[in-house]
Amino acid sequence: MNRKHILAIIAFALLLLVALLTVIIGNWLWSLDGVRALQALGGWLKLPMQIFTFLGDDIFYLTTIPLVYWCIHKGLGADLGALLVLSSFANGAIKSTVKHSRPFWDDSSLRLSDASSFSTPSGHAQTSAALFGYLAWFLAGRRRGVLWIVIVTLVTILVALSRVYLGAHYPGDVLWGIVIGLALVALYTWLKPVLLPRLKRLSLGMHVLLALIAAVFIPAAEALLLAIPFGSARTFSALYAEAWSTTLDEAVTVGGLAFGLWVGLAVESRYVGFTVAGPLWQRALRYVIGIAGLLVVWMGLRVILPQEPMLLGLALRGVRYGLAMLWAILLWPWLFVKVGLGARE
Repeated sequence: MNRKHILAIIAFALLLLVALLTVIIGNWLWSLDGVRALQALGGWLKLPMQIFTFLGDDIFYLTTIPLVYWCIHKGLGADLGALLVLSSFANGAIKSTVKHSRPFWDDSSLRLSDASSFSTPSGHAQTSAALFGYLAWFLAGRRRGVLWIVIVTLVTILVALSRVYLGAHYPGDVLWGIVIGLALVALYTWLKPVLLPRLKRLSLGMHVLLALIAAVFIPAAEALLLAIPFGSARTFSALYAEAWSTTLDEAVTVGGLAFGLWVGLAVESRYVGFTVAGPLWQRALRYVIGIAGLLVVWMGLRVILPQEPMLLGLALRGVRYGLAMLWAILLWPWLFVKVGLGARE
């Protein structure tokens, strides 16, 4: 039995287990008791939990995935980027459908962290399970593979617990986030070897067209799901409106990232083909300059581009994140090869 079969069995078993728990103790999983029980352990846990929650934050992934892609393992970095986009879209689509309130909406004293979108499932728990889960799968057959699996499993659990402790999620939110994240890893490991050869045969123009369709489809699909009158959060008026707006913003962000990732990988494989090889100082300089450039593109365009009216602001938000991803996947690798901070394969 190979790793893909083992991963699929684990993901399916956990999915059944969490579904069974939801049926049996669903009322407790989405009650405030679990949040209060964790917070009762003491305020000394707040700082460690904020650190753990950062390990599941988009900012953490958007700054560490380039490190992997530029300096450590190009293929792994590309896979993690694809999983980040896939998990973010799946999470946004489910949240747009369920529209569940957060614990601190019911009891503001539980709020120890900022969070403005809907609650179910936990994006932090899902994305950490997807990315760290894939990392564990990737390292499983290598030296000290068991140790790496234990480490990334522990990190995923701590990220999930931090979201409950900080009052951002119910226990049920993080449980479903973890199993959905692992299910996406299993799906990705099955689909990649099937789809990748077919994608490589497509023309560059077709890749650009498909990437553009994906960039439009993601926010359009979530906007339609948001329009469905469903979910308990509707009773929270102003908080619901903020969550609705945030969810749509995040959908546009994911659409932009999807476009930049898709086009960037298609063009890079044809015309750049860089390698991560190089001395340590070269890789370090490659990362520092690349991240500085990423921040300039990401934050600089945020200052320059208008955010109103809403439709224009959303469109330009997608453009900004698309360009940021293009910088990470294509433009900076092309530049660092040109200036001698890297080489072609």
